[in-house]
Amino acid sequence: MTVANNEQWPTPFKEWLTRTASAADDIADSGVRRLKRRFGHEDIPKIQPYTGYATSERIYLHGRVLTNPPIDPDYQTDHWWRNLQNAVQRFVSNEVPGVTIEGAFDGHTATTTSDSEGYFHLTLNRPRHDKAAFWDVAKLSIKNHPRARRESDQTTCHVLSVPSEAKFAIISDVDDTILHTGATNIVTMAKLTFFGNARTRAPLDGVAELYERLQCEDNDRPTNPIFYVSSSPWNLYDLLEDFLELNAIPRGPLLLRDLGFDENKFLKSGHEHKLDKARRLIRAYKHLPFLLFGDSGQEDARLYAAAAEEFPDRIRGIFIRDVDPMILSSHDAKVDQYVRQAAQVGVPMYLIKDSIQAAEIAAEHGWLDRDALPSIIQATRRDTERPPV
Repeated sequence: MTVANNEQWPTPFKEWLTRTASAADDIADSGVRRLKRRFGHEDIPKIQPYTGYATSERIYLHGRVLTNPPIDPDYQTDHWWRNLQNAVQRFVSNEVPGVTIEGAFDGHTATTTSDSEGYFHLTLNRPRHDKAAFWDVAKLSIKNHPRARRESDQTTCHVLSVPSEAKFAIISDVDDTILHTGATNIVTMAKLTFFGNARTRAPLDGVAELYERLQCEDNDRPTNPIFYVSSSPWNLYDLLEDFLELNAIPRGPLLLRDLGFDENKFLKSGHEHKLDKARRLIRAYKHLPFLLFGDSGQEDARLYAAAAEEFPDRIRGIFIRDVDPMILSSHDAKVDQYVRQAAQVGVPMYLIKDSIQAAEIAAEHGWLDRDALPSIIQATRRDTERPPV
């Protein structure tokens, strides 16, 4: 099935606008860099690493080269104006193109070059791994850049390695699936994005315990991997990573969206990339079935139904969180049609009101140990009663 783009633009106009915007962006960026070089204020490039992941054959690393990577905020004392300042810095990024990056993992290395927006992607051959750790560490370094400094030209990134005993993998949306964003209300979403921080953002009730129990088979060590996809831009990576840690939600690779002006990015739907990311993961982990989690507020049900039609033997179930569970709304009617669409290829899709209902359904299918239900119920009720942050 071909998934239609909701943002239909006339092709000739889109191509012209893309070329114009891309050229203007490149000219502006290069002009700023020339001025800084002329006046001796050229900045020092630094690597912002993103969490990588490994298959049985390959290791995938990625990140961005910036001169102003995000700073670590003080969640206890930062006021709204400091949060706003940090948010602006995330979006007014000083990317550095053309930088050679080397990745190293267990004796294997590979190099690549940062693109016009500073992003880079590395693929390394995976060494023999009889008993690989669920989490490991790779090294990233800048090579042969005149402004690089020894103390800032290298860093490390975590790499998720899927164990052979994993029973399934999870692909989870972020906005209004694990994190309250108010994505259906642009004013609320803007306030949370620009005036809040990782501590002031609220998780969905019970989601931390639900995901922890789905990931850990024996309630002790992680087994089943979780990948997070979002329409949020890479500029918010540090905020989302901190959000997972602060709320004890199992960490996993965050796969976000580039807001650049390149032809494959500009004017492209913010949601379609999530289907692209899901396809890539499903094809990469050929031996694993998948569970998909999303919400009813935007396009997750449509995208996941399309994935079910494309991979009916690989997707075991789809969970769609109801963004307004107390009422019947247009969101519910829209999800219902995709429930029927997925059912036609044998993939169940469930519109769920909370983490308790998701846990009960998962237990019925054997994706979750029934012994985990009491702790998920308790955590969900506790989160429901907590005061606002």
